[in-house]
Amino acid sequence: MSEEKIVKTACLFCPPGCGINVHVKDNVPVKVESMVECVVGPICIKGEMIPEWWQTELKSRILHPLQKVNGNWREITWDQALDTMAEKFLKIKDKYGPEAVATYIGTTPENHDYNYISRRMMLAFGSPSYYGCSSTCFFTKQTAGEYTYGAYAPPTIIGTKCIMVWAGNPTESVPLAGDAIALTRTQKGAKLIVIDPRKTLLAKAADIHLPVRPGTDGALALAFLNVIISEGLYNKDFVEKYTIGFDKLSEHVKSYPPEKVAAICDLQADKIREVARIYATTSPATIFQGNSLDTVDNGFQACRGIDCLIAITGNLDIRGGSTLMHDCNYHKWAKEDWEKEGLPAPKVEPAGKVDGPLFYDAVGFPSAIGLYRAMAEGKPYPIKGLLVDAGNPIVTLPDTNFLRAGIDKLDFMAVHDVFMTETAQLADIVLPAANYYEQQHIYGYVGRPMVMLLNTACEPPEDCWSNGKLWIELAKRLGLEKYIPWKDINEFEEKCFCPRLGTTLDELKNNPGGWFHTKRTWKKYETQPFETKSGKVELYSESLAEKGYDPMPTYREAELSPINRPDLARQYPLIAITGTRMIEFAQSMLLGVPTLRGKIGEPKAEINTETARNLGVESGDQIIIETHRGRMQIKASVTQYIHPKVVSIPYGFGGLNNTNYLTTWKSTPSEVAMATYRAIPCRVMKALLGEPAKVVTVQG
Repeated sequence: MSEEKIVKTACLFCPPGCGINVHVKDNVPVKVESMVECVVGPICIKGEMIPEWWQTELKSRILHPLQKVNGNWREITWDQALDTMAEKFLKIKDKYGPEAVATYIGTTPENHDYNYISRRMMLAFGSPSYYGCSSTCFFTKQTAGEYTYGAYAPPTIIGTKCIMVWAGNPTESVPLAGDAIALTRTQKGAKLIVIDPRKTLLAKAADIHLPVRPGTDGALALAFLNVIISEGLYNKDFVEKYTIGFDKLSEHVKSYPPEKVAAICDLQADKIREVARIYATTSPATIFQGNSLDTVDNGFQACRGIDCLIAITGNLDIRGGSTLMHDCNYHKWAKEDWEKEGLPAPKVEPAGKVDGPLFYDAVGFPSAIGLYRAMAEGKPYPIKGLLVDAGNPIVTLPDTNFLRAGIDKLDFMAVHDVFMTETAQLADIVLPAANYYEQQHIYGYVGRPMVMLLNTACEPPEDCWSNGKLWIELAKRLGLEKYIPWKDINEFEEKCFCPRLGTTLDELKNNPGGWFHTKRTWKKYETQPFETKSGKVELYSESLAEKGYDPMPTYREAELSPINRPDLARQYPLIAITGTRMIEFAQSMLLGVPTLRGKIGEPKAEINTETARNLGVESGDQIIIETHRGRMQIKASVTQYIHPKVVSIPYGFGGLNNTNYLTTWKSTPSEVAMATYRAIPCRVMKALLGEPAKVVTVQG
């Protein structure tokens, strides 16, 4: 029996990455608690359940490489797996070109240092076909921020006097932020406004709750601007000194009076005015913006409208408002370094770049809609080989039927994961992975200028490889070791990554709670220009105009809204919002932990009490939810705390409960080409007793 040790790392079951102390005995975590040295925390129930996850769900992990032969899995060695992968990928390269080999990264490529290696290896191979889960969240608002301020501007809760929670539910999705908001409300008396079609816990505690129709947030932002500007409630000094385009914005928002917007959003005009006045006259004020607007096809302009609100009220880059922030972007660094070294770029533009060019510029890789089309339709070129690392796109990416059609046309697919997921079941080779706590890497935080060295808490089983090791060893098999010259992740971090950060491994080890690569300061605009073309906040963006997009925040109905598609509205009279988070789970992770699963039982879709009564549906009934893309089956949860036209469906469950049979992509190019998880016309039917449960495609 070994002595108990404490390893300092972070919980990565959701992006905030709370610092944790992992108590380890006999190579098994026995207790997890918050790390006092870390400013991110305290941990929620997910972190506390790591030991139980280890003892239960992790028992079903993949332990050895597997190859599918005649529909059956057989165990192989890593040498055999790597040789087969290299042979298949090189054969595809010879036949179709290097771009025909793609990778999909399921963890955020911007935040994990090993994705520097993955991006560099794909560049060395000659392929631009690099995709990630960033296609489904967050980067709409980041891209909008970059075109408005030159940077992302996350909220700061400490010191604020007014909090607007818009299109998010941090109590469930970012609990440390949800807790901070609740405490600031109760202990400091801050005003609280919640904009959400659901009456969440924070909405119940709010001064005002606006149950907006999904997909109309952009119009609401413009109505707020209308009130604030017409009543002279904006910060005149800030607007005069630090913005351009205010006159044009003032004229533009005259078209969005509260009465008109109230009809669009299913709200009351007097409430719109009241919220606008509270936000503009209570300083400092902050806006916590969730990811919901990232997953509606008109979300970019809605985010631009919110950015303009923050700016004209003077709540930008101040404590208690929003802070300008440049996050690390690890895979983008790899591309930049590749170009600085004068190495050859891929010969073709990546599939998906034209679908969302602003997304590509901000994120550094194309939208995953390009991956779908290239696999399923061979446009603009065929993708025939795919390596999925740390992801389960069949469950987590939209439009499962479209994705499955593309995967079926691949010549070869490999998946590197801890478990035999629904995606892994479709692969030709499955590679066993080390989990978060079995490998070392440097994690970059979102919304704060900090990185943390994540130490190995437990040694993985022999055949369960870390993400970094997979890419280093695969590069060798492909003959690319001169471009990926590091023997392991430790050497990579010492010789390449830490110098890129401006630090050392020793310095990171000596700062276990996180190392700040940039000092946080306020009102940076007083001494340095904004990183925009004009050097100011661009309420009117010439850069957007030059690229053919609306230079000011402009509302357009969501592509599938009842206004745009009355034909769909007649057939599908309700509105589906998917992606609803629960504090117990992270995407499709932790679903098999008994304590966590016991808290929710089966997943349930929320439906309004009156709506359910009209459909003959009661809580606990099995219902079928159908959109023009497909259908799913799930239990109903009847509640008064949701908009009567809205059905809210949780995210991350597989099989018949997979919400992504309902979701889709915008059919035409847009600024960011994000997936459409919300504002989707749907209908609900009570499942008939004895009806066979199945998933079907409704329309193409």
